[in-house]
Amino acid sequence: MHGESSVKVPGGKLVRAAVTYEAHVQSVEIRGDFFLEPPEALDALERAVEGLPRDAPHEEFATAVGAVDATLVGFDADDVATAVREAME
Repeated sequence: MHGESSVKVPGGKLVRAAVTYEAHVQSVEIRGDFFLEPPEALDALERAVEGLPRDAPHEEFATAVGAVDATLVGFDADDVATAVREAME
């Protein structure tokens, strides 16, 4: 299955997620008008949730994203978790 979602972050930033999944997250593409330091960490953010069960709690997705060694500017791990989970609804 495949789903997409967009989350408008307070302050005006947008986080978009395109997710391929079955029982587990197979692949994720995260895009938006946010900033990330270092920019190369985007791949790590996407991989952080791959393999998680589709029905894992929101907090598990946010924790996985938050564990990535990156500075998120204009959004946070909770925003990414929301976009990914909404894409699978």
